[in-house]
Amino acid sequence: MKKFLTGVVGLFALVALAGCGNHSLSVGASTKTPSGMVAVIKGKASKNAKISYQIDQQAKKAVKNTDGAYVVEVPAKTKKQTVNITSQKGSDVITKKVTINKRKALGQYKPIANNYNQAVIGMSLSKADQQKAKDLAAAEKKAKASSSKPTSAAKAKAEIAKLPASQQKAALAKLEAQGKEMAALQKEGKEVQAAMATAKKENKDKLLPTNMSNGVKNVITQNNYTVRANYQDKNLMGLTLIVPVKAMKQESGQKDFGTVFSLLSNELGANPKSVMKQFEKLLKDAKKSSSTSTATNVIKSNGVKFEVGYSTTHLYIYITK
Repeated sequence: MKKFLTGVVGLFALVALAGCGNHSLSVGASTKTPSGMVAVIKGKASKNAKISYQIDQQAKKAVKNTDGAYVVEVPAKTKKQTVNITSQKGSDVITKKVTINKRKALGQYKPIANNYNQAVIGMSLSKADQQKAKDLAAAEKKAKASSSKPTSAAKAKAEIAKLPASQQKAALAKLEAQGKEMAALQKEGKEVQAAMATAKKENKDKLLPTNMSNGVKNVITQNNYTVRANYQDKNLMGLTLIVPVKAMKQESGQKDFGTVFSLLSNELGANPKSVMKQFEKLLKDAKKSSSTSTATNVIKSNGVKFEVGYSTTHLYIYITK
């Protein structure tokens, strides 16, 4: 009986060891560099294992195990990240570490968002209001360039009173003209502010949100395009402009794409004309190709990188540095 029990225990041990041998986990390269807005970890594990991951000191998250394969996407940051991938099969646990390289940010998110929104609002103003806005900007620039400080009307008249009588009439006329000009500018300023408030309300769905939390999310969703952002710790790490191919075949879609693509390029510091010229060449080359698989090309301008990918249904432009 003793020998029999010993044999049974040994058999169970062999079965357990065999089970452990069937448990495996792969993560690919142990160091990865973000592509687009995220770094992708693709690996394999036992079909019935539970897969989870933890980025630095953040909470653990479960990931779907699809017939022994899994995918984890890690948003890019300005610092290195450590990702622990864990596979659990019964009481057996395997953990492997992956390092994600840091990436340079496009810039601080809030200034970029504010400038972009102002551009969208400005473009939607009437030509008359746009001209008023230009006049106000020119007047403000002129005032800043002037070395003399603005004085009150009373003080200016007091200074004129000190002049010789022969000069006072001309000086008073000049002061009066300046007063009328200032009053006109103030009126235009109020009109422009009112027009911009209306334009902001009418275009609210086309504006970037001013408040964001960490993560990758769609920030603008329109029929002809979607803008996705990777926001991390006040930084804009990357943007993705997604456009349905069918929209690019319509005049309204082409117009929307051209507008948002140029505005984003400009606010991120790239040269819009250069970027658009390079993009048009890529489109021509793509039309000549008979391949229906996703292809990727890169456009660069002033340190900003545009990775252009297109499939049979959508156009993707990943914007990073």
